[in-house]
Amino acid sequence: MSDSINDDIARSLDASVGTHVVAISHDVMDAATAVLSEHLPPETLNAMKLASGEHLAAMLATAYLNAVPAAVDVDGGVDLTFDLKASDRLHLKTLLGRDDIEFADFEVKSVPGTFREKYLPAATRAMERGEEKPPAHLGQVVSANDVIEASAAMIGKAAGQLRDKSSPDRARVAFIVSHFFDRPYVECFQPLISHALAPLDPPEGIDAVWMYFAPLHVLVWSAAGGWSDLLLVSFTEEEKGPEHAYGMELLQHYEGLFLERARIDKPSPFFFELTVSGTDEE
Repeated sequence: MSDSINDDIARSLDASVGTHVVAISHDVMDAATAVLSEHLPPETLNAMKLASGEHLAAMLATAYLNAVPAAVDVDGGVDLTFDLKASDRLHLKTLLGRDDIEFADFEVKSVPGTFREKYLPAATRAMERGEEKPPAHLGQVVSANDVIEASAAMIGKAAGQLRDKSSPDRARVAFIVSHFFDRPYVECFQPLISHALAPLDPPEGIDAVWMYFAPLHVLVWSAAGGWSDLLLVSFTEEEKGPEHAYGMELLQHYEGLFLERARIDKPSPFFFELTVSGTDEE
């Protein structure tokens, strides 16, 4: 790791003092992938919109809330509903903005981008025809706050749907997914980034906004505590993270595990490998 990246990480850690994190262990995330595939019927699992990241929202929310979805939308209802009565309720204010509720309703939206809308479909069609892939996708590096700004319309859309479908006695949560290749962000190498995010002013009625900067960072804004980082860690020296494929981030490992356990064979645009190619010098 270069000195400049080490310096960036050190500055990130310094600036993060006073902000909040919610950390879970690897076995909790592993258990979430298993319980989802066991709890939800196959037709519900296969109805999830992979291109929008609905499966990712289900996996991440199940792990951090320690609760399985009580309902998943298949006919125009709320995307995900969580029954929190059996949850430990320790961090509900941080995660949901409220701790006086028994249910949380999530609407899942993905931020539009040229990679998923243009490049990836074209590449898929080319491979199906046995042709070469299209020219390389060009992405413009932005800041994490630029990603938040680009998410405003989707947060507003989720808020409108929650007002129509949910009720004030439930936590109303917008879950926003942004693909790295649509908006590569400069803070991606920093372990904590919530301190760098501008204050959020979501539409009325939203209690929390979860952001997945796929596949690197999970963050949550709540009306009770502002921005927080959601981390996946080892709590003991003996605990080791799972082995995962070269070029895959850890959360992608769990996405693949969930897709396998749920027997979902449709392709996910978020399940990809990062490799570096070049020419060998003589």
